[in-house]
Amino acid sequence: MQKRKLKLNKYLSFFGFLLVALGWLGGGVNGGQPVWGGDGLSPAETVSQMNYEAALTELQQSFTLQGEPVNPRAVAAMMPWLSDRLPGAIAVDIEGTTADTNQFYADIAVDEAGRVTAAWEQFGERRFVVYQSMGQLTDGTYVLRVFVNTGGNAVFPSLMWVKASLDEELWWNGESRPRLTLHRRGGLVLGVGYAGDITVTGQSVTLTPAPRSGEAAMTLDLPPL
Repeated sequence: MQKRKLKLNKYLSFFGFLLVALGWLGGGVNGGQPVWGGDGLSPAETVSQMNYEAALTELQQSFTLQGEPVNPRAVAAMMPWLSDRLPGAIAVDIEGTTADTNQFYADIAVDEAGRVTAAWEQFGERRFVVYQSMGQLTDGTYVLRVFVNTGGNAVFPSLMWVKASLDEELWWNGESRPRLTLHRRGGLVLGVGYAGDITVTGQSVTLTPAPRSGEAAMTLDLPPL
């Protein structure tokens, strides 16, 4: 019995070594470096011809990218889980979150009130995210009312303040590309069913009535960035 077990372990060790060797040989095709998108293009060849300075101005003025609204799924990617104390992900690459990508695919619609909806199928269920811009603070930060459906009938409303900026993505080969980044500056869970008025003035956000507290109103004074 003991000899049979040793023989089996010997075979398993051999096959393990063989798998590692095959993986090493496969990685040797591109020198062990990642290939972006699997298309064999260099990072420089994947950069769009977008005027990034103009695109940033458009984002800051209308919360759109080349005439299309920012994908609500990109906003939802920065929403913390209700079960977590801290937010986790707090920024997204806007150009990489358009509705025709795989990770952020969605059907996008805008209604007369300016609410932007992204809807998609996941695990056999129809899901959606909605945001509506309530205005901008003096420093350009957007205040968004966000509704997230994670499946079933539950819809979780929140406030989020976000700001766009321009920086760069660094590649493994030393090249880089311009990057339009949306940063989450903070937020507030409103509570299921909240439908109060939200007004933005200067660097302040006023909610009437105050969510979950029973007070007539609540004003948040946000420091400029």
